[in-house]
Parts: sequence; structure tokens; C-alpha cells
Amino acid sequence: MEQERPSLAQIEQRHRPDRWRDLIFIGAAVLLTALSIGSVTSKAAGSVTQHAWTLTMEEHPELAK
Repeated sequence: MEQERPSLAQIEQRHRPDRWRDLIFIGAAVLLTALSIGSVTSKAAGSVTQHAWTLTMEEHPELAK
């Protein structure tokens, strides 16, 4: 029974979560999510084009009566 414990401890050590790898993965996921949301919202906003508006007024004296 005593010999099983060191091997179980070694297995536990090998399968311990790698915190740096997890942090890098989460950071990359957050970065990609932010970039994709920014891309979608900038495309949804569209672009403003300048229009040359003109206004023409016509006077009708018969309508002024």
C-alpha cells in the first residue's frame, strides 16, 4: 500500500493543471472575442457618405392669397 502512494503522487503531479497554459488560452480567447466584436460592430455602424444637398424654393403668388 505504501508503494502505491508515491506513484499516485507522481500521477497527480503529471496531471496537475498547467496554470500558465490556461491563462494564455483564456487571454487569447478574450482577445479574439474582443477583436471579432469590434469587427462586427464597426461593419454594422457603416460609413457616412457626404451628400451634396440642394434646396429649391418656388414661389406661387396664387397660393399666397
